[in-house]
Amino acid sequence: MKIAKSLIALALTALPLFALAACSGSGLCNPLGYDDLTTFLRKLLEIVAQIGFPIIVLYIVYIGFLFISAEGNPEKLAKVRSYFFWAIVGALIVLGAEALSLAIQATVDNLSQGI
Repeated sequence: MKIAKSLIALALTALPLFALAACSGSGLCNPLGYDDLTTFLRKLLEIVAQIGFPIIVLYIVYIGFLFISAEGNPEKLAKVRSYFFWAIVGALIVLGAEALSLAIQATVDNLSQGI
């Protein structure tokens, strides 16, 4: 256990050195590799969607298991219905955020072309 902690500490200590070695020249180095904020936010939102949707699908499968195991108990069924409702709300938020960002990006592009 001590060896694993020592290796993790060594890796975390050496990581900034590798990041600085990747930067050449003078000035500040961009470690993310994105030129503007919109590209960074779009990629971040894509990653959130790619991670969020499988989690939501697994959660809905788990809710199905809970629904079957409730065996007609009204209290458990009410709880499972609440879980299902919030899973759908979460899915709509993730999907809606991506759709909203695409709509805002298209509006900004149209406005910048018109000016």
